[in-house]
Amino acid sequence: MASDPILHIKDSYYFDVPRKLYRVRYDSPEQIADHVGPWAVRNDADYQSWEADRFIDELGEIIGDKDALAGAKQAWLDWQHADPRRHGRPFDQYVTDALGELRVTAADWAKGVQPKPRDPAQDYLSHKPNAQLDWMVKLTSDPAKNAEWTKVRQQMDTHEVLDEYTSSPRGHWSEAKLSEYNHHLSGKVFIPQPLGTLRNAYEKQSGFAISRYMVIEVVVALIILLLFTWLAGRIKKGGAPKGKIWNFFESFLTFIKTDIVEKGIDPHDSPKFMPLFWTLFLFILGCNLMGMLPWVGSPTAALALTVVLALIVFLIGTVLGIKKFGVAGYLKSLCPELGLPIYLAVIVVPIVWLIEFGSLFIKHGILAIRLLANMVAGHLVILGIMGLAFGAHAVDMHVGSWTALSIVAGFGTVVISLLELFVAFLQAYVFTLLAAMFIGSATHGH
Repeated sequence: MASDPILHIKDSYYFDVPRKLYRVRYDSPEQIADHVGPWAVRNDADYQSWEADRFIDELGEIIGDKDALAGAKQAWLDWQHADPRRHGRPFDQYVTDALGELRVTAADWAKGVQPKPRDPAQDYLSHKPNAQLDWMVKLTSDPAKNAEWTKVRQQMDTHEVLDEYTSSPRGHWSEAKLSEYNHHLSGKVFIPQPLGTLRNAYEKQSGFAISRYMVIEVVVALIILLLFTWLAGRIKKGGAPKGKIWNFFESFLTFIKTDIVEKGIDPHDSPKFMPLFWTLFLFILGCNLMGMLPWVGSPTAALALTVVLALIVFLIGTVLGIKKFGVAGYLKSLCPELGLPIYLAVIVVPIVWLIEFGSLFIKHGILAIRLLANMVAGHLVILGIMGLAFGAHAVDMHVGSWTALSIVAGFGTVVISLLELFVAFLQAYVFTLLAAMFIGSATHGH
């Protein structure tokens, strides 16, 4: 259940808090499955071993040759240990992944074979036999057997099978094992998943899984909605702005209009674009600032969010550009007027247009990556600095050396945190400014 420190800046399906604030004391795997999720028990090595035995027994009945599966369990364990990314993958996932890897290898092998084989996987195994892959191919190539295998996999994912394990002697975990689970689960507030199922604390298995960043994004959106509702109510009453908060938002609005929007869009058109950029700026800023709060996290450190934001900018610019110029006119406007003579224009203009067309996608991709990289970089630097004094190696350090290093690390963390605070505002500004420039160029041409 322990995780790499880098996972603390990755999206997850739980919130991290200090263990002292949220300490759990589960006394059985049933409680862990009920309160955390069935995946927490299914990822246990002993459960997966028990499950693998069940799978192999069922496969023996389906295939009709139990001897072919004699080394299946050990092959699955060897496959797990061969790559750290496979750690904790269950037996049925091993079958799926091993077959996928075989098909890729067989397809590459078949490119140099004449005549081309009808089934590259089976032909490949005839030249390079592998007992484990052989029964997998036979299983999945027979529609009836493959249907039975699919049914077995679905049945193994049911709560009834999990109950069978927890009620069996193997499901009675020792006090030491439960204590270890309680230690690792303490401090993790898992998000309820009514619409999906999880594979682990960082990956979904099926359905719609609600992640930590999704919750934070909704919270930021609600805060913005409440602020705008309050501000709109004040403005609706008329009169001059009164109070620090009202004046702050008014000045903020003026800054975004004059120093961001009007730098990329014609001042006459800027009022109709203000709601978009005003919302975009505050949403990005709010997500960035959430990363400064303890135990929360910044959603803009996830590529999924930054890509969606860049895609919104791309779609708005493209749709408005086509609406103004038409499809042909918009595509033509991508290339600037070069004023070249005809004998040069027929060569240069198509090349320039291809470059501009490609850059249309590249610059929006860079827009997403720039925001992501800047938000992740600060967290990585802080983790690195704190790791100097509070990493595992600190246990062996001399008290005096550790004290000096911890003071330096603490001071460095404060400095980087202040820099991150500046970067949170800066990146919201840069993203919104570039978005205004991209949409402005799409609607006004070169």
